[in-house]
Amino acid sequence: MAGPDLTTDTVLGGYRILEPIGRGGMGVVYRAEEPALGRLVALKVLAPALAAHDEFRRRFLREMRLAASIEHPNILPIYRAGEDQDLLYLAMRYVDARDLREVLRRGGPLQVGRALWIVEQVAQALDAAHQRGLVHRDVKPANILLTAPAADGREHVYLVDFGVARPIAGDGSITSAGMILGTPSYAAPEQLTGGPVDARTDVYALGCVLYECLSGRPPFTADTDQALIVAHLQAAPPSVRSGRPDLPPALDGVLARALAKAGQQRYRSCGEFTAAVRRAVQGGTPAMPFGVRPTAPGSRSPAAPFPPRPAAPGRFQPLSGPAERVRRVLWLMVALAIVGTAANLNDTAAFRRLSGEPPGPGSPGPLADGVFAAEGIVLLVTALLFLLWFRRAYHNLAPLGARGLRFAGGWAIGAWFVPLLGLVRPKQVLNDIWRASDPELPVDDDGSWRRKPVPSVLTWWWLAFLASMIARAITTESVHALAVLMTFGLASRALDQVQPTSGVQSLADLLSVVAGLLALRVVRIITARQEARAARVATSPPHTP
Repeated sequence: MAGPDLTTDTVLGGYRILEPIGRGGMGVVYRAEEPALGRLVALKVLAPALAAHDEFRRRFLREMRLAASIEHPNILPIYRAGEDQDLLYLAMRYVDARDLREVLRRGGPLQVGRALWIVEQVAQALDAAHQRGLVHRDVKPANILLTAPAADGREHVYLVDFGVARPIAGDGSITSAGMILGTPSYAAPEQLTGGPVDARTDVYALGCVLYECLSGRPPFTADTDQALIVAHLQAAPPSVRSGRPDLPPALDGVLARALAKAGQQRYRSCGEFTAAVRRAVQGGTPAMPFGVRPTAPGSRSPAAPFPPRPAAPGRFQPLSGPAERVRRVLWLMVALAIVGTAANLNDTAAFRRLSGEPPGPGSPGPLADGVFAAEGIVLLVTALLFLLWFRRAYHNLAPLGARGLRFAGGWAIGAWFVPLLGLVRPKQVLNDIWRASDPELPVDDDGSWRRKPVPSVLTWWWLAFLASMIARAITTESVHALAVLMTFGLASRALDQVQPTSGVQSLADLLSVVAGLLALRVVRIITARQEARAARVATSPPHTP
C-alpha cells in the first residue's frame, strides 16, 4: 500500500513537514515541526486508501484518543490524531531512538539480560493500556523504540502505534473481511481468524518479539502471508534453544505457553509472562546481564555479573493491591454522590417552585436522608483506604532510591490531622510522592527529584477535596468537628451560619463527584509510576561511587 509523499514545508494538520524518517506498509513517518509551540514531532501519515475506509477511519480516531489518554513512561506520548486533506495523521513526541527491528537486523540476537530488560518495559506499557481497555494488536520490533543508553547504561523503551490496522488482502483492497489488526508475523490466532481479542492477544505478540530477540528471527516464517497464517494457527513454535543452546532450558516452556493457540492457555497479562521469563532465566544458566561484554576465547574471564543491588532502607511494598481497593470504594462513593445530588435537587426550594409544588424549607427528604447515611459510611471507608494507600506510597520512596525526603514517615498520615498544617502539608507530601516515583529518574538520584514539576491534576484534586470537605462540614457533624479542629476553631462561626439545606447537600455531593474522579486519576497514575520505578530499580546495576 503506497504511502503519501509529502514535500518539505507541506503543512498537514498544523504541522510543517521537514523530512521523511520512516516508511512502511501503513504509511510514512515524517519529522515535522509544530510552529505554534516550536517543537519537533514525529508525524505518521497513513496511506490515503485507509482514510477512504469509513470503518477504519472512525476506529482509528476513536482509539487514538483513548491511547492519548494513557500516561506511562514506556508509551510514546500522542499529541494529536486527526484528518486533514483526506489524510489520517498521528502526531507523537519525537525521540532520537532506533527501533528494535533495526537493532536486530544490524546486531543479530540479543543477550538474555538485554532482551529481558526490553520486553519487561514493553510489558509494563501493555499492562497499563490493558487496564484502560485498549489492546495494542500490533506489538512487533518495528513498534518498539530504544533510546541511547543513559548514564546508568540502560536503554529506555517506548511502545508506539496503538490500534493501527494492517490490510493483508492480496489485491490491496480494504474491506471489513480483508482487514486484520496486527502484523502476520506477530499476530495471535484469534486475530487472524477475526475472533475477539484481549490482553492475551498482546501476550502472544510479545512472546513472538522475545523469541526474535533471542533467536534473531520470528517463531514462524513463510514465503506468503497465507502460509504464515497457517503456521500461526496450526504449527507448534520451534525451540528457541535450537540456535542458542546457551539459553536456559526453561525458556522453551515459558515461550510455549505465551504462544499457545488458545488464549485461555496463555499468561493472563504481559507482566505475568515477563515474570515467568525472569524466573526461567534466574533458575537456568546464568545469563550475562546487559552492560557486561563477553570476552574473546583465550582472554581473561569477564567481570562478574552485576551483584544484587544493596537493599535500600525498608522494602518496596507493591502498591497495586491497595490502589485497587481505593479505586473500588472511590467509584462507589462517586456513584452514591451522583444519586445524592439527584435526590437532594428534588428537595430544594428552587426545584419545588419549578415543579409547581408549594415552596418549602428545602430540607432533605427520606431518600436523600438514606443516601446521606450511606455516603457517611462509604466516606469513612474511603478515607481509611486512601490513607493506607497514601502511607504505603510515601514509605516506598526510600526503597525506590529517593534521597533527601523532607518529612519523616509519620507525616504521611499524621499531617492530615495537624491543625492548619493539615491544610497544606498533605499536598506537599503528595507532591514528593509524585516526584520521587518518576521511573525516568536515575536509579541513584542525588535528590534532584525535589526540583521536578508536578502536574496540575494534583492541585485540582487538592482544591476539589478541600472544597468538598468544607461543604461536607456544613452538613455532617463529624466532618464539621474535624474542620473546626483543623482551623483552630476559626471556621466554626462561618460554618454555623450556613444552614444544611438540600441545596448545600447537592453542592457537597457535586464536589465529592469531582474530587472522587480526580482522586481516581491520581491514584492510578502514581501507582503506575511507582510500579515502573520499582521494576527499573530491581533490574538496574548497583551504584558504584
